[in-house]
Amino acid sequence: MLAAEFHKLLQNPDELNVETLSRLKELVSTKPAFQLAWMLLLKNLKILNSPDFEVYLAKAAFYITDRRKLYHFLMVDTDRADREMDRLSSEYASSGGYQLEPESESRETLSDLVKSLRKKTSVPPDDEQMSEEKEAESSDSSVFVTETLAKIYVRQGMYKQAILAYEKLSLKYPEKNIYFAGQIDEVKKLMN
Repeated sequence: MLAAEFHKLLQNPDELNVETLSRLKELVSTKPAFQLAWMLLLKNLKILNSPDFEVYLAKAAFYITDRRKLYHFLMVDTDRADREMDRLSSEYASSGGYQLEPESESRETLSDLVKSLRKKTSVPPDDEQMSEEKEAESSDSSVFVTETLAKIYVRQGMYKQAILAYEKLSLKYPEKNIYFAGQIDEVKKLMN
């Protein structure tokens, strides 16, 4: 899919049809981290009332970071969704976007893309990142915490976040506080 065609579809999602569906499916299969492509694909499936919508929605949930934007794009009135996609499209274009069709013969590899994204955004060191996350979590009581998230923290070696998550879960579900206390003990053993 050419970049110009992609931009046109972003600005005019009412032009999504069976032909664009196959091209968007191909695009997300070759560039799975391309969030706007996933959003357009889901919109296309919704417009066509495709039975595959739920399957692709589950896949897209892994790649789309802001699900509120996705929800508004899919469910809220068309005018507002169109304005949102115009804004996203302009952000996409101003940030350099993804190279949909390479001008040269060489194709950009995924590792090249990751390297260029790392250069564009600076990631704080782990300790600094943990303290920022801890401050954000303590200042926002509406942070969504699940047992699965706590387990992911443990698997990733983010023990302090795991303990915080289990503590929040213990407060949220007092009937399971003995279980969560045991989990906290297990995490503390892993820390040592």
